[in-house]
Amino acid sequence: SFNSSPVETPFSLYRKMTTRTWSCMCKTFEAEVTGDPAFACWCHCEECRVQTGAPMQLAVWTPDNFKVNKGDDTLIKYASSENVSRNSCSKCGSFCYKNLPNGALAVPTGALTPAVLPSCNIFCGDKGEHKIMEPSLPCHDKMP
Repeated sequence: SFNSSPVETPFSLYRKMTTRTWSCMCKTFEAEVTGDPAFACWCHCEECRVQTGAPMQLAVWTPDNFKVNKGDDTLIKYASSENVSRNSCSKCGSFCYKNLPNGALAVPTGALTPAVLPSCNIFCGDKGEHKIMEPSLPCHDKMP
């Protein structure tokens, strides 16, 4: 009989274990994530646009795949909405990560090495008069 399950190759095993790193501009905060994100997106919500001046690229990881290497105790933790905390460096002001209501963590993809590309747009109904950053990607009015 034909087995339709994906074949594990050395490359696919490597991809699952890829570690991506990022830091704030002054390097006071440094962190890493392992594996692929649950999803990556352009966020068009008002809070992201106010914080960055534009839609923000975010990727979401579970706490098991997220590790702060240094500087978490130096972050400014701002509750931007109920059960959401935005964490920024107290020295240089860089956005470092966001705690989400379900325990997941959102990371700024523009700072990740190696890169993660967005697969959708979220909070499209909240974009105001701004354009969708990547109109060829699916648009959602909330978190998928």
